[in-house]
Amino acid sequence: MKKQILIFLLLVVCTMPTIAQGDSISVEKFDEIQLNYGGALRFNYNLSSWKPNQIKRGGDFGFEVFRINVDAKYKKWEFHIDQRFYAAGFGGAFLKYGYFQYNLNEKNHMKLGQIPAYFGTEQFNSHSWFFQLPFYLGFEDDHDMGVSYDFENDKIQFDLGFYKNAETLSFADNAPISDARYSYDFSGRNKEVNQLNTRLNYKFGKTAQQSIGVSTQVGGIWNIDTEEIGRQAALSLHYELDYKNLNLKLQGIAYNNQPENAEGESRDKIEMTAYGFPYQTAAKANIYSISIAYTIPVKWGPITSLQIYDDYSYMDKSVESWEDTQMNVFGILVSANPIYVYLDYASGLHQPWLGPQWENALTEGDEENSWESRFNVNFGYYF
Repeated sequence: MKKQILIFLLLVVCTMPTIAQGDSISVEKFDEIQLNYGGALRFNYNLSSWKPNQIKRGGDFGFEVFRINVDAKYKKWEFHIDQRFYAAGFGGAFLKYGYFQYNLNEKNHMKLGQIPAYFGTEQFNSHSWFFQLPFYLGFEDDHDMGVSYDFENDKIQFDLGFYKNAETLSFADNAPISDARYSYDFSGRNKEVNQLNTRLNYKFGKTAQQSIGVSTQVGGIWNIDTEEIGRQAALSLHYELDYKNLNLKLQGIAYNNQPENAEGESRDKIEMTAYGFPYQTAAKANIYSISIAYTIPVKWGPITSLQIYDDYSYMDKSVESWEDTQMNVFGILVSANPIYVYLDYASGLHQPWLGPQWENALTEGDEENSWESRFNVNFGYYF
């Protein structure tokens, strides 16, 4: 494993060109730089079945996020950044992604920085504002610190990424990661280290565009207490269909985390965190998900389309006595560019964001729990 990582890093260093002094960007070359910027301002309304006082108030409406996106291109170099500003209670300001990209040609690219952690059919394996269970376990829309290579043509998509660690806000010798982050990572007494991801998709079909693929993830888990490295591994099989206005995504994930926790601490659990709120998760489980959406073009004043979707996922935990987790989101995306509105009815059983149990919903659960629901409306202005 260590030898493979070393070889991969040497290849990156040898093949990624550097900008020599004679090719530095002068004032005269500023007009050659393609610069685009944008962002979004979003507000959220929600009404949750397990919050009796909120129900009495008729729900709550407030600020969700303000984000800034910057994309720049100069010759074969690109720069991409997504900076988020959430309310202080949800982590405050943090970077979703930020990286340099060098384009070897139109089909081959390399990235360096806080880059996508390639896993699953594509960056998003769902349609709703809530995502699906894989997101809450670090397997959807994840970004970590590393280097990557990607290739794509009409038939093949191949991605290879090495991640030294998750996004970090401290270079202390042996400190836990911050809870202020966009995507879920190991936290508490454990940290992600030396992770290698591969993803291969084969695309086929004309009238009905389809792709089928496999993703792998292997790496280490550094424990702050024992100062030893455990192991993590995950495998995903995924399929996607686009037929006219219909989109279908299917995915199965098997993962196994083996942390080297201190004596007396369970190795069936591992803490994860994002948005300022850590929780315990099952160290080993299988996740199954299906996501379907149908887009209806309309001409209702500024409204140009309605996308109706349903995202369902199921988490089968390896400890038989633990309660399995389920999540379903039925919703509609209303598009009236530059305004986009997600109307979601999200339901969950032993899901920390959809019920009164937080700390152990994704581990033991509670047999007394029942399905809970949250009606959520997200209003976004994108510029």
